[in-house]
Amino acid sequence: MNNLEALAAWISAESKGHKFQLPQSHPQEKRMYDMGKRAFHYRAGPMDFACATCHGQTDIRIRLQDLPDLRSNPGDGIGFAAWPAYRVSSGQMWSMQHRLNDCYRQQRFPYPGYASDVTIALGVYMGVNAQGAVAAAPAIKR
Repeated sequence: MNNLEALAAWISAESKGHKFQLPQSHPQEKRMYDMGKRAFHYRAGPMDFACATCHGQTDIRIRLQDLPDLRSNPGDGIGFAAWPAYRVSSGQMWSMQHRLNDCYRQQRFPYPGYASDVTIALGVYMGVNAQGAVAAAPAIKR
């Protein structure tokens, strides 16, 4: 585990049980939410996928894994609120950045840069959509 993932795991452990309350009063906060929403619904690449392809409806599964609807609660509270997480399948602690990079890989998109505007915007979008959900991280994922 690198230092950033260790720090994210520690901070999330300190926040476990607290409710998400991301502000949206500053124009830049609203701008990042809007950018995240556009990125979430942006379809492209060789598979014509978007985040919304897998996480834009309820009751969808891939390979027996439930995929939460990340556009609102409770789905986003289940999905976003449980990262960072220990991925049993890879034997590693994954940050939300690592999780997003893997989603981009599965969509056949290039990896976004670490802490790029698009990954921050997606985090703001999912965090605001998780409003009121209880932080469950660090968690264990399949």
